[in-house]
Amino acid sequence: MYSLNPSNPTFFDSDKLLSEFIRQASVCHGCRLCFNYCDSFPLMFTYTDKKGPKNLTLDDLFNVASKCFHCKMCYVNCPYVPPHEFNMDFPSLTEWAWLYYKKKRGLTVRDFIFEMLDGVKFARPLAKVIMEKNKELLGIHKEAPTLPVAEKGLRERVKQRSIDNPKAKVALFPTCLIENFFPEIGEDLIELYNELGIEVIIPNFVCCGAPMLDSGDVDRLKKNAEYNTKIIEDLVKKGYDVVSPIPTCTLMIREYKKILDNEIPKVYDAMEYLFKLKNEGKIELKGKIEKNVYYHPPCHLKFLQVGLPGVRLLRSMGAKVDISNNGCSGIDGGWGLRNYDTAKRVGSKMMEAFKQSKADLFSTECPLAGLQIEKSSGRRPLHPIQLLKEAMKNG
Repeated sequence: MYSLNPSNPTFFDSDKLLSEFIRQASVCHGCRLCFNYCDSFPLMFTYTDKKGPKNLTLDDLFNVASKCFHCKMCYVNCPYVPPHEFNMDFPSLTEWAWLYYKKKRGLTVRDFIFEMLDGVKFARPLAKVIMEKNKELLGIHKEAPTLPVAEKGLRERVKQRSIDNPKAKVALFPTCLIENFFPEIGEDLIELYNELGIEVIIPNFVCCGAPMLDSGDVDRLKKNAEYNTKIIEDLVKKGYDVVSPIPTCTLMIREYKKILDNEIPKVYDAMEYLFKLKNEGKIELKGKIEKNVYYHPPCHLKFLQVGLPGVRLLRSMGAKVDISNNGCSGIDGGWGLRNYDTAKRVGSKMMEAFKQSKADLFSTECPLAGLQIEKSSGRRPLHPIQLLKEAMKNG
């Protein structure tokens, strides 16, 4: 709906920005379905109740946008999104406002440091010490879960196999999280895909841009989007499908069309892609998962509108999967690591549900939500891809 491209003249059109805020806030004021999703809406309703939507200001919008952690749940649950004539897209509006505001006001040193998740690979020992002993230097709240810096990244840990007559060719967008903090997820994905006859390569992508959106760095966000899009387009021309195992990163890449004002080739969620190939009869999943699984559906996976392919695949292999419909984890692509007081409150219902669960296994596609789950329950959830790999291995 809105361009997030700083080269687009509309990006700095403050009159349009304010008029869109007033228009959408007027609809929200009379609906209030999203009153308890995050702190943005209660704050906005405080303003609209006090002076009415028509008297809102840009400063009001910037205050509201600063509370948004980009979970997208207001869009997922809004009854007035396109094709409805109200044409609502509140998260895109707050993203535009936040990037506009930070472009005008400037970034802090901590903003720049927080963006450097993809730079961990250049200084792992130092990053590990800082993350474990003084993560506040990175702008991360002292009570927030600690990202586990891996001693070796994904690319160092795997050898890419050539598959004869592959059933599909995949270019893995490994994400900063998989490359630097959770490489075991990437290892299991590649092992499973290879076992199913899928060739996997790991191109030299850079960070998807989610940390830049969180910090408001629109220039680096665009730079990364341009770099990754060029690689994606070249790979698709060569017959590769691009797959990402982290919903936040998959979503961010799909947002490139707003950042670059251009359509880009489809990037698949890793579980969505397996489900697609299974439905097409190209792969067969063997093995059994005779376990009770408690599953957290990531907010960003919901926004991708691909259903819950991981759950469907797990159930197809015999797992009894109970879905936790207890809201957002509050972390949302790293925002909650910096704003953990809010994240802890937002994610409290979900965290308590996992703490009380007696399921054999926990699972989610979002390793950051997984940190919240582990913090509350003492048990680390597994990515569905990891459960499938173990089932295939023992099948």
